[in-house]
Amino acid sequence: MLQKPTLDERLAALKQKAIDVFSATALEGARHALADRDNPLRFNFLSTALRILFEHMMGTLAPDSQVVQSGWFKPEKKDGKPTRSQRVIFAIQGGLTDAFVRSALGIEVAPLRKRLLDAVDELSKHVHGRENTIITELTEQDRAAGTMIEAVENFLASYHECRSAICDPIQERLNDATVDALMAETIVEVDVLATHHFVEEVYVHETKVHVIGPNTIIYRAHGSLSVTLQWGSNSDMQRGDGAELGECFPFHCDIEVPLADPWKLANAYTHYEVDTSEWYGE
Repeated sequence: MLQKPTLDERLAALKQKAIDVFSATALEGARHALADRDNPLRFNFLSTALRILFEHMMGTLAPDSQVVQSGWFKPEKKDGKPTRSQRVIFAIQGGLTDAFVRSALGIEVAPLRKRLLDAVDELSKHVHGRENTIITELTEQDRAAGTMIEAVENFLASYHECRSAICDPIQERLNDATVDALMAETIVEVDVLATHHFVEEVYVHETKVHVIGPNTIIYRAHGSLSVTLQWGSNSDMQRGDGAELGECFPFHCDIEVPLADPWKLANAYTHYEVDTSEWYGE
């Protein structure tokens, strides 16, 4: 019989799904708080770390200015700002509608949204601990911690699942679009290094959803570009007065598509950047 992962193991696993470095730092802080079993405020410190994590994820993934631009947004507060529930929706699916996420991607956001918000309400109670709210019994601390960790697990799982469900069906076409973009134009960052340059190969290592905004989705491809740098003209080369050198540079390519049809790459705007900093010894 498989043994259930411990709370510490579950937090460690969440670090692999963290949206950025600071989120991983907050989760590591939660692990340290959880490990201090002799501290009567152990659960309060864990709650603080997880609350910091939640606020950071909402601030990063669901800024108010972005949420209110979504087609599905309708003001529910007098000041016109989005509610916490609306920010959770945007953090997971951006401007995509519930109908699209449910029917096209097969993801149901509403239940996990409620569990996450309930957990955050509980976190707030223990972040601002009072004499009559502090939980000191270890078993009860672990039970409450497990509920909160599960809510974060569900949120991050849905965040990644939504992005995979959008990206996977057009993965090959995204890779082709990346190659086409880099092969079709003069690459300024490389062009300044020599008299001429020739793109030999474009290697796409990874393509994933970078941002789901209120109106567009941005896919980002990372890879490497194999080029030949040439100094001198072709005539110089024939006379032996020119020089050639093969080089490889990392790049990322952003493919931005309207949310109205996130799989229609014919409407895509493509932008790329090639990193030549190593050439300059940076």
